[in-house]
Amino acid sequence: MFIAIAATMTVILIWSCLSRSMARWKVTAPLAMVVVGAVVSWSSDHWLTTAVNTDSAQRVVEFILALFLFTDATEVRKGLSGRRHTGIFRLLFIAFPLSLAAAYLLGFALLPGISWTVILLIACIVVPIDLVPAQAIVRDLRVPERVRHALNVESGFNDGLVAPIFLFALAAAEASAESDQALHALGEAVPAVVKSVLIGLPIGALAGYCMSAAARKHWTDARAVRIGTIAIPVLTYSVAVWLDGNGFVAAFLAGLAYSTLRRELPGEPLQSTEDVAEFAGLAMWFAVGNVAAATFTWLSWQVVVYGLLALTVVRLVPVALSLLGSAFTQRERLMIGLLGPRGVASIVFALLAFNGLHKDDDAFLVIGVTLVVVVGSVVLHGIGAPLVAERLGKRRRDNAIGAAHD
Repeated sequence: MFIAIAATMTVILIWSCLSRSMARWKVTAPLAMVVVGAVVSWSSDHWLTTAVNTDSAQRVVEFILALFLFTDATEVRKGLSGRRHTGIFRLLFIAFPLSLAAAYLLGFALLPGISWTVILLIACIVVPIDLVPAQAIVRDLRVPERVRHALNVESGFNDGLVAPIFLFALAAAEASAESDQALHALGEAVPAVVKSVLIGLPIGALAGYCMSAAARKHWTDARAVRIGTIAIPVLTYSVAVWLDGNGFVAAFLAGLAYSTLRRELPGEPLQSTEDVAEFAGLAMWFAVGNVAAATFTWLSWQVVVYGLLALTVVRLVPVALSLLGSAFTQRERLMIGLLGPRGVASIVFALLAFNGLHKDDDAFLVIGVTLVVVVGSVVLHGIGAPLVAERLGKRRRDNAIGAAHD
C-alpha cells in the first residue's frame, strides 16, 4: 500500500515541476498517473483492486464527484444565456439523450444476456463527457472559442443530468429487473431528486449570499472564503444523502445557486476547491491504471468494441445530427464530436455500480467497460486533442493567408 501511495505522490510532484513541458510532449497528468498505476500493479500485489470494493472507497469517490459537480456548475452559470448559445441547448437536450439511447441499444447488440437495468447503468457511465483527461482543449486558442465554450458547458452539465437516471437504474438493478420493483425504484428516485432541489439550491444560495455580505462588511478574508467554499459541496452532499436525497444533483444545484448569489468575493474563492478536486482526481487516475493492469486480461472483445464505439460513433453521430442547421461549421461539429473525453464521472458511477450490483458477472462487466472507455479516452483524447487542435490551427492560418492574398 505505501509503495502505491509513494509512487502516486512522486508522480504528482514530478508533474507539478514539469506540467508545461509534459503538455508540450503530449503527456497529460491523467495519462502519467494511469501508466504509473499500471506499473505499480504489475510490480506488487493487487490490494487496490480489493480496496475499491468497500463502502469507505465508495464514500470517498462520491465526495470527489460532488466537488467536481459543484465546481463545474459554478463555471458554467452563464453558459446557457443568450441566443448565440442555442447550439449548447442542442448538445444537452438533443445530442445527449440520443447518445444515451444509442449506448443503451448498442449494449443490447454487443452484450447479450445482460439485464436492461445493467445496460442502462453502463450507458449512463460511458456517455457523460469530462474535460479532465484533456484539459488543454479549453485553453488551446487554436480551437475556436465557441467550440471550447460548448465543450466546457456540456461537460459541466451532462453528469448532473445523467445522475438521476443512473441512480434510478442502480436502484432497479439492486432490487430486481422485475417491472414492479423497477417502478418502485423510480418512485423512490423521483422524490430523491425533489429533495435534492430543496436542499441544494437553498444551501448554495445562502452560502453565496452570506459570504458576499461578510466580504462587503470586511468580516472575512480571501483565505477563509476559499476554505469555506470547499465546505459547501461537502455539506450539501452530506445533508442530501442523510435525508435520502440525490447528493450529486444537490451538489450541482448548490454550485449553480452559489455562483448566482455570490458577489465580488476576495481573491479566487473557488481556487482551493478546484485544487482539492484536481488532486483527488489525480489519485483516482492512479487507481484506474492500477485496476486496469490487474483486470485487462479477462476483457472480452465485445467489451472492447463496445467501449471504443462509445468513445466514437455513439457521440459523433448524435452531435452531428443535433447541430444540423446551427451556427457551428461542419469542421466545428466534427471537433465537438471528436473531443468528448470521459473521466471522473464515469469512474465514480462505475464504482457505485460495482459496489451496488449483486451479481459478480454484472459488476465486473461494468468495470471492464469503464476501464476501456476511460483508459481509451486518456490515450485518444489526451494525445489526440492537441493534434486535432494543431491541425485545425494550421488550416485556419492557411485559410486566413489565402483570403489575404485574394
